[in-house]
Amino acid sequence: MFGKQIMSTVSVTIVLLILGVFAVLAISAEQFTDTLKSRMGFTVVMNDAVSDNTIRSVEALLAKAPYVNSLKFTTAQETMEAWERDNGENIMDVLGVNPFGAEFEVTVTTPYANSDSLAMITDRLRNIEGIDEVSTTSHVVEGINRIMHFISVIFIPLAIALLLVSAVLINNTVRLTVYASRFLIHTMRLVGATGDFIRRPFIRTGILNGFVAGIAASLILWAGLEGLRSAVPEMVTFASWSSLAWLFPAMIAAGIMICGISAALATNKYLKIKYDDLF
Repeated sequence: MFGKQIMSTVSVTIVLLILGVFAVLAISAEQFTDTLKSRMGFTVVMNDAVSDNTIRSVEALLAKAPYVNSLKFTTAQETMEAWERDNGENIMDVLGVNPFGAEFEVTVTTPYANSDSLAMITDRLRNIEGIDEVSTTSHVVEGINRIMHFISVIFIPLAIALLLVSAVLINNTVRLTVYASRFLIHTMRLVGATGDFIRRPFIRTGILNGFVAGIAASLILWAGLEGLRSAVPEMVTFASWSSLAWLFPAMIAAGIMICGISAALATNKYLKIKYDDLF
């Protein structure tokens, strides 16, 4: 009997661990998407012959716009110097003039961090006098669109399916444990034990197994994440402990709840079954 309890606990631990890994992947994908969104925005390039007053008016317009999260202004000279540092070439020696204009680098707030909102904003800005070009961070937008498509089309249905399969697997594991005690349940019924009295130890054992399995799965997942974070420091950004704080209690609670309910349902089944059907 003790061996069956150990096997049941190990089986539940494995299932909870798989659920925990899947949850970490979901949290990491969400945080990665938020990080990309925080970098979404556009660049406003001013006309070469634009006046300082026009630049200041555009800066004031952008500074008070509700969609602006951060705003950085770069002069034409600074833009040219940055280009020369990146390319290792003196463009003035080649062209004789500075081909760059002053520009504003803008990142947008989360409600506007989508392709439709960016398109609407940039279309309006292009009509303002003195603005030569407005370009968006298209690679960031495309990255977010791909992630959101993956989450909506594949990740969410897969998560629901995995949750249901996990519940069924844990339920079957607990049912097999109770099945091994079906003759004991029948004997207790024959001597006059009530249903609540018979159910209580099985439910208590199920809850204990779920609690132990939840603790074990949480410790294994924690150790795995610590090892992964040591090998890949970038994981700290996309799977921080603050974002995972709820996951370990949730795994323990899921183990307790599913095992406890499964034990109650399985015991009820063998309380009602006839002796001949026990075989």
